[in-house]
Amino acid sequence: MSGVSGSGHQDKLAGLTQEDQNINQTAEDISHSAQGHKANLSNPNTSEKSKEASKEALKELGGEEAFYGKQGKGE
Repeated sequence: MSGVSGSGHQDKLAGLTQEDQNINQTAEDISHSAQGHKANLSNPNTSEKSKEASKEALKELGGEEAFYGKQGKGE
């Protein structure tokens, strides 16, 4: 490891503007990300540190509103 904190995904985004980083953040993309974090929370093999990170990510994504089907669109 390089000793630099942060995830590999964030490292790949280094140097991009915020607008460029969010170019593919459609409601469906956000929903898929939220689904992954929600699954992580219910996985018994996931560390507490990882679960805390997923809780924070879900808050940043918009909580329950992050799930595509909850918005009444696309059904």
